[in-house]
Amino acid sequence: MYENLASVYEEIFPLKPLTLAFVQKHLPSTLSSDGAILDVGCATGELCRKLAGLGYNVAGLEPDREMVEQAKILSNGDIPFYAVGMEEMGQQFPPLSFTTVLCLGNTLAHLADPTAINGFLEDVGRLLNSGGQFIFQLVNFDRLSEQYLPDFPVISVNNFQFLRRYQWAEDNVGIRFITTLEDMSTGEKLTGECRLFPATKSLLQSPLRKAGFSDQMWFGNYKGDPFSLDSPAAICVAKKQ
Repeated sequence: MYENLASVYEEIFPLKPLTLAFVQKHLPSTLSSDGAILDVGCATGELCRKLAGLGYNVAGLEPDREMVEQAKILSNGDIPFYAVGMEEMGQQFPPLSFTTVLCLGNTLAHLADPTAINGFLEDVGRLLNSGGQFIFQLVNFDRLSEQYLPDFPVISVNNFQFLRRYQWAEDNVGIRFITTLEDMSTGEKLTGECRLFPATKSLLQSPLRKAGFSDQMWFGNYKGDPFSLDSPAAICVAKKQ
C-alpha cells in the first residue's frame, strides 16, 4: 500500500521538530562520529537526512522499494538505504553494528504476531553495541477494545487528501489499516490496506527484557509525558545492558 505514497509521503507526514528533539535527547551520550544509527521503517528518509545533517552516521531500512528510491534521490545518494523488511534485518548487518536503532511511525505493528515481534527484538539486541539505545514508537494499543478504535483526522496537503481508518480483522486479533489517497484535482483515488498487530506495552516489556533491554523508559508522546492508558502513543527508550 505504501508505494502509492512515496512521492507525497513527506508532505503528508512531515517530520515534526518535537519528534526530532525527542530522538536527539535520548541518543546515547557516548554516541560519537564513529557511532551509527539505524532507522527501521525509514520511509523516504527525512529523519535520516536530519540526523545526518547534524553529523550522525545514519542508515535507513525500508521494505517498500518506491520509498527507498525516493529516499536515495532526496539524500543525493549520501545515505545508505536498504530495501529490506524487519524480518530480514538481522541478516543484513553483522552483530554490534549500531549504537542506536530507531523504529518510529508505528512500524513495529507491521510485524505479523508476537513470534515475529520477539524475533525482531532479538535482532535489535544483537545489532546494538553494549549500552546502545532502541527507541520505538507505536499507537497506544492498550486503550483499544472491541468497542473502541481511534479516529484519524483527514490530512489535506496541496491537492491531496489522505484518509485512514482502523477496523478489527475477522479474527478480532489483527487490525485492518485502510487508507485512501485522493488527488483532489483529478478525483483519482488510490486505496490500500495492510494488517497490523496491536502490540501493547504489557506484551512488549517481557520480550524486551529477554532481548537484553531491562532498562526501559515509557512515554505517552514526544513531549516526554509519562505513558498512561489514555496516552495517544506508546514510546519506549530501551537501553541494552
